[in-house]
Amino acid sequence: MKNLTNRTKVALTVLCYLGLTLFMNSCKDNDTPPNCGCESETRTTIPESANLVGEMFYLKPTASGDDYYTNLFWIVYTEQNCSNCIHHMVVCNEDFLKDEFENLKDLPNDESIQVKFSGHLKEICEKRFAPGDYTYERITLISIEQQ
Repeated sequence: MKNLTNRTKVALTVLCYLGLTLFMNSCKDNDTPPNCGCESETRTTIPESANLVGEMFYLKPTASGDDYYTNLFWIVYTEQNCSNCIHHMVVCNEDFLKDEFENLKDLPNDESIQVKFSGHLKEICEKRFAPGDYTYERITLISIEQQ
């Protein structure tokens, strides 16, 4: 009977250490950045020197029920020598936008303003079925000014 009690104590001690080890390992921070979204690695940087001018708008939900990245600011840029090459960028750091852009929230979805912008492009998480020369990305703005 004495051996059974000692074995039980040993088993409980081992289980306790095992549980503590598993708990401590689950609390470690994951240093691996996500593979998409605003916190993911930068894929490409648009420098200020590129002088890109695009259309910026605030996308609200529509009656059709399409809620693809709604209630967010977007910038759409069409390449100069390729009218079919359209880049759709959803803004990550909306807090970077000045109060002058808040009025976009009041405009209808089909109205926009021209902006000169630069920023870091990141992979978008929700892919969209679109022609091959359209891109959908997230952007962390470096600079933006209304034109």
